[in-house]
Amino acid sequence: MTRRRLLRDQVALHQRGFWRNPESAFFNFAMPLGVLLLFGATSTNDPVPGRDDVRVLTLFVPGILAFAVVVIAYGNLAATLALQRADGVLKRLRATPLHPMLYLGGQVASTVLITMLISAATIALGGAAFGALPRAAAVPQLLVVLALGVTCFAALGIAISAAIPTADAAGAITNGTYLPLAMVSGMFSATLQLPRVVDAAVSLFPLKALADGLRSTYDPAASGLPVGEVLVLAAWAVGGLLIARRWFRWEP
Repeated sequence: MTRRRLLRDQVALHQRGFWRNPESAFFNFAMPLGVLLLFGATSTNDPVPGRDDVRVLTLFVPGILAFAVVVIAYGNLAATLALQRADGVLKRLRATPLHPMLYLGGQVASTVLITMLISAATIALGGAAFGALPRAAAVPQLLVVLALGVTCFAALGIAISAAIPTADAAGAITNGTYLPLAMVSGMFSATLQLPRVVDAAVSLFPLKALADGLRSTYDPAASGLPVGEVLVLAAWAVGGLLIARRWFRWEP
């Protein structure tokens, strides 16, 4: 079999594994969409303070879109790899003729497909429920930021999975490493104001970079690719890949 055929079969295998676990699939999809509906329904859609050209919910939707990317590409991927390592699945796979990179490539490609699906659902729900859609001219920019964000958090998910010692710790470590940062990165509030020093520190992390990068595609006052956010995401993607290559473990 060619490597392309093997990779395709791995993607199909991971897709079946994801959708045949209805509880995991439901909550991975329901959490971002539920947060979008809950926060959106309980928030006032007033203009952003100091501006008259954009409303709060218009900038709130891309924040939840960024949160959805992190949940799937980082949290779900890291937990899946940690559970498979703890159960001995990765160890047995390492002993087969299948090249390790084809297995991880299938995992990442499957994660990309799922992330794109939840991203499309989030964008569609934001448009249908709150009339919040990205600028037509910024759609290519949105795709670039989304692709880089998925790459970045998938790399970080593989990297952090090496630091998860047991299956029981998977949820605690993954949630504990992104939920606090998500709260201070403005994912749940487009009008969040932080002290200047704190904001500068948070801006160095990829969660805020992804949220701000996606938000710029909805903001009528923004134009062009957000270079600063793109550089932050690219730097963390490279760092995640280097850490994963050095410390990723196949055995429990």
